[in-house]
Amino acid sequence: MIGGPRGMLEQEVSKPRNVGRTLGRLAGYFKPYWLVLAGVVLLMVVNAWVQVITPAMLGQAVDCYLTPAVTSEVATGIANAAAQDQTQAAVAAPTTKSDFSCWFGTVPAGAPTSEYMAGLGRLVLGLVAIFVAGAITGGIMFYLMGWAGQHVLRALQEEVFGHLHKLSLGYYSRNESGDLMSRITNDTSTLQQAISFALVQVLSGVLLLVWIAWNMLSFNWAYALLSLAVVPFMAIATVWFSSQARRAFRVTRQEIGNVNAELEESISGVREAQAFSREDANIENFRLSNAANRDANIRAVSYTA
Repeated sequence: MIGGPRGMLEQEVSKPRNVGRTLGRLAGYFKPYWLVLAGVVLLMVVNAWVQVITPAMLGQAVDCYLTPAVTSEVATGIANAAAQDQTQAAVAAPTTKSDFSCWFGTVPAGAPTSEYMAGLGRLVLGLVAIFVAGAITGGIMFYLMGWAGQHVLRALQEEVFGHLHKLSLGYYSRNESGDLMSRITNDTSTLQQAISFALVQVLSGVLLLVWIAWNMLSFNWAYALLSLAVVPFMAIATVWFSSQARRAFRVTRQEIGNVNAELEESISGVREAQAFSREDANIENFRLSNAANRDANIRAVSYTA
């Protein structure tokens, strides 16, 4: 790149002077799409509810249909073999619905196995309907967020493009056009990923964790606290991996900057390289920078994996 890669790399790792103010300005671009964002939030709640209710329904299947069906069949055999012992029959009697708080459906105690299987079939159909609803709401949620994000990105790109045409000639004498192109394209790609997927995934993940923790504490606070005891260790590990991943991805942006710089300099100066027989040296330099970019990306993906 004209002017060398150093200037571009310095711009690639620059940060906003005030993160809060920058995020506030970015949020202002979403004001025309507040109704779409409200729909995204509603769909996010529905999608989280689907993921929360699914384990509860699986528990209903085991506690209210599968286990009572087996218990009823065993109890029937025991009762036929030892009908004279009423105490033994009472002990071996099937567990009633109230013991398990079966809210999905009611099957009378001592019912035949076919009734339990029919109830289980209805529950499976309900689970299928919930899974379909979760898939539909999740798809619509990401579509609406992507739609709003693309409109915001379009407005940002038009504004930046117009602003670039209003800058003075002195600005372009101090900043190479390749540096500006690299910065604009990389930042736009990062914003697109953050707005379309990362933001929704983070918010839905936080909502899901809070909802699950609340349900666990409501059912049994002692077991819930025992299960949540690993959360602090998970948080520490997440913070450490996140910091390492940020550093690694920063290096990947630097290395791809080196690759772009090497590529543009070699192509723009191909006549000089051929005149001075620098083809092999240029090929070797590009191979090294390309390999460094590969290694940096592998390291970054390793942390995120």
